[in-house]
Amino acid sequence: MRIQVARKFKPFLSPSRYKAAYGGRGGAKSHFFAEQIIVRCYARQTRVVCIREVQKSIKDSVRQLLIDKIAKLGLEAYFEILETEIRGPNGSVIIFVGMQAYNSENIKSLEGFDIAWVEEGQTFSQRSLDMLRPTIRKEGSELWFSWNPRYKTDAVDKFFRKRKPDNAIVVKVGWQDNPWFPAVLRKEMEDDFAADEDKAEHIWNGEYGAGQGAILAKWVNKARRLGRIHEAVSFDPDGAPIEIFSDIGFRDTACWWFWQRKPGGYSIFAYDFDHGLDADDWIDRLKAKLVELKIPPHKLGIIWLPPDAKAKTFQSKHSAMERFLKAFPDKVKVKPASKKSDQINAARTIIGQCEINSVACEDGLDGLEAWEFDYNEDQQVFSREPKHDWASHRGDSFSYGCEMMQEPAQFKDEPEPVKSVKPMSQMTYDEFFAAVPDNRESRI
Repeated sequence: MRIQVARKFKPFLSPSRYKAAYGGRGGAKSHFFAEQIIVRCYARQTRVVCIREVQKSIKDSVRQLLIDKIAKLGLEAYFEILETEIRGPNGSVIIFVGMQAYNSENIKSLEGFDIAWVEEGQTFSQRSLDMLRPTIRKEGSELWFSWNPRYKTDAVDKFFRKRKPDNAIVVKVGWQDNPWFPAVLRKEMEDDFAADEDKAEHIWNGEYGAGQGAILAKWVNKARRLGRIHEAVSFDPDGAPIEIFSDIGFRDTACWWFWQRKPGGYSIFAYDFDHGLDADDWIDRLKAKLVELKIPPHKLGIIWLPPDAKAKTFQSKHSAMERFLKAFPDKVKVKPASKKSDQINAARTIIGQCEINSVACEDGLDGLEAWEFDYNEDQQVFSREPKHDWASHRGDSFSYGCEMMQEPAQFKDEPEPVKSVKPMSQMTYDEFFAAVPDNRESRI
C-alpha cells in the first residue's frame, strides 16, 4: 500500500509516547489518525482503544470514520465490523469507550493496549487524563490526542502546550496544511470569516474560542488580534500613580490587577493571585510586589478592595478594610456596590482602551477568557449571573477596575509630602508607612 500523508503529519510517522495534533477544522487531524490506525492494525497485531470523555452510544465514536478508511484503502476483506468493535488481521482489535464510564478499578482492562486515541481532546477532563496516562503502559505503547482548542485551561492544552513533555510530538495543523482541503469547506470558511471573525478564528484557525456563554473572551481575543496584549507593557515611572483592584477571599482565590492611567487609555502591567492567604499575608505580599515592580511610594495611588471588604474577615475579628487601612494609610478604598450587568458592560467597554502585559497577567487573562455565564440545564438557557468558579474571581476583580476607571481619577497627581528626615523618594516602604499618621478609625 502507498499512503499519502500531508507534510505536516510527517513527524507522527516516528515512534513517540505522545502524539498530539491540534488546530481548527479542515486540517484532517482525525482522518490522519484514523487512517494510521487501520494501517497499523493491518500490518501487525495492534490493540487500539478510541476514547472520548463522554460516549453515550457508539454513534458518538469514530467508528464510522474508521469504517470509511477501511473502505478507502480497499481492506474490507481483512476487517470484521461488529457493533461495538472492529477486528482486524493477526488478532488486531479496535474498541470504543467513554472515559466517564471508568474508575480506578475497571480502567485496568486497558493496560494491554498498544494505542489509545483521544478524539475531541478539548473536552477531556484532568481526572481522565490522570487515569489514562499510567494505564496505557505496554512497552512501546502510544497515546494519541486530537482536538480543536477551546480554553488554555483545558487539560490537554495545559499538558501539551504549556507543560510540553519531552517525549511528545505536538503539532498545530490547520486547513492551510491540508493539500486536499475541499472547495466546499473553503466557501464555508470564507462565509464564517465574513460573518464573525472572532468565531471563525476559533473554528478554522484553531485559536482559543469564545463559548456561547462567554462573558469577555470575544473582547480579549480582539485585543490580542489588535496587538494590545503583549509582554512589553510596563509601569511608567513618569506616568500617573498606579491603582490596584482586587477580589479577595480566604478559601477562594484572591486576585489583584495593577493599573496605570495613560493618555487615551490604560496600562495593566502586573497581576497577582493566590488562595488560602489572609489579609496580613496579602499586605506583606503586596508590599513586596511594589518593591519588585520598582514603584516608589508616591506613585502608589489607591488600593481598591471589593464592595464586601468591610464584612470579609479572612477568619479574623478585624475586617479586611481595617487591616489594609492600617498597613496602607490613605491608600485604601472600597469600591461601591453595583449591578453585575454594569460591571460586565464596563469591562467590555474599557478593555478596548487597555494594553495588558501578556506574560505578567497570563493567569488573569486565562480567567477572563474562561469567565462565563452560568447555564441552567433544566431551562437550557444561560443565566444573567456568571458561574462561580476559578475564573469568576479574575473576572470580578478586572471588571471592578474597568468600572472605576470610567470615573475621573480620585487622587492628586502628587500627594502631599510626608514629614520625614528623608526625602520620600529615598524612603523604604516600611519607613513610608510608619511615617504616615494612623487615622483609619475616622475612615471606617
